[in-house]
Amino acid sequence: MTVREQDRVPSWLVTAAAWAWRLLLVALGAAVVVQVAIRLSLVTVPLIVATILATLAAPPARWLMRRGWRPAFAAFAVVFGGVALAVGGLLALVPAFLEQTRELIPTILLAVEDLLEWLQTGPLGFDQQQLQEFGEQALTGAQEQSGGLAMGALLALVTALEFIVALILSLILLFFLVKDGDRIYAWILARTPDDHTDTMRGVVARAWDAMAGYVRGTALVALIDAAGIAIGLAIVGVPLVLPLALLVFVGAFVPIIGAFVSGLVAVMVALADGGAGTALIVLAIVVVVQQVESDVLQPLIMRRVVAVPLHPMVVLAVLVAGTVLVGVVGAFLAVPLAAVASAIANELRLRAQTGVGGPRPLGGRHGHLDEDPAPVVVGPEATVTEA
Repeated sequence: MTVREQDRVPSWLVTAAAWAWRLLLVALGAAVVVQVAIRLSLVTVPLIVATILATLAAPPARWLMRRGWRPAFAAFAVVFGGVALAVGGLLALVPAFLEQTRELIPTILLAVEDLLEWLQTGPLGFDQQQLQEFGEQALTGAQEQSGGLAMGALLALVTALEFIVALILSLILLFFLVKDGDRIYAWILARTPDDHTDTMRGVVARAWDAMAGYVRGTALVALIDAAGIAIGLAIVGVPLVLPLALLVFVGAFVPIIGAFVSGLVAVMVALADGGAGTALIVLAIVVVVQQVESDVLQPLIMRRVVAVPLHPMVVLAVLVAGTVLVGVVGAFLAVPLAAVASAIANELRLRAQTGVGGPRPLGGRHGHLDEDPAPVVVGPEATVTEA
């Protein structure tokens, strides 16, 4: 063997280096995109939220358009009619919520007194003087942190204003997405190079289908979960049934963490209202309902409506990453964005494997391509024409 052959770089190292610098560039590009999106979150978050909600609003708007409604009227009726229904439903819950909360306050105060008594007579053995010292220390600490509390209140006010602005912007963007979804889609296709038009059409269709399937599947699972827990709470006689059911429904859109937090709140309300026995019964109800939901309903429903289901490990990883990067909003948006990214990657992989460039809907649950192409529709009655 010659010296030249001995000094030659092994083929595995050449391959590893080629993969390494390409992956590094992809990771760097992704990091730049994420940082820009975070810096412009007041725009990017409403746009993502509006796109997610458009998967729910577009079908009824198309239904109205097919019956002669103008696109603007149909979009306005669906978007702002839905907002009116949601706000009206929340306002209808307020009187019952305030009344039951008022009835619950004496029970909570009694539970606090029982806790203080247990701290004195229980195994911890605190005396009255120690508890009083703890209270004085807590009060002193709160007074020392009054400046920080004032700054925190100011930051909370700024956050609330940003939330209101983002909400208004989301509704405006949602209206235009529902009204002009076909024109936006056609505009994108018209400016895509001819060699990539079919790929762009397929990728957009796949992303839309994945987003719509995830949102509808999650909403159905959340509705069943909330109904099951609400029925259990009503049978046991726990107050605040409807607000707790609404919390369970909203919490279902944050995988893993949302179910835990909403269930914990229900157990705490049961503990304050009926004591440890009622709390244990509610805990059992929550655990049973959530186990049925996670082990039976969610796999069954999500496998049917989402073309590329995500593994629980991936869900947990993107959930933590979204929470760390963006906070609570990231917890809501991380998983649907991951589902869309997975569907797009799977579509590009299948196109590369088959060498076929036309738009093809995904068939079955394993990602196989249907042989008969179907027209792509994104938004209200999409057409591939110049906007």
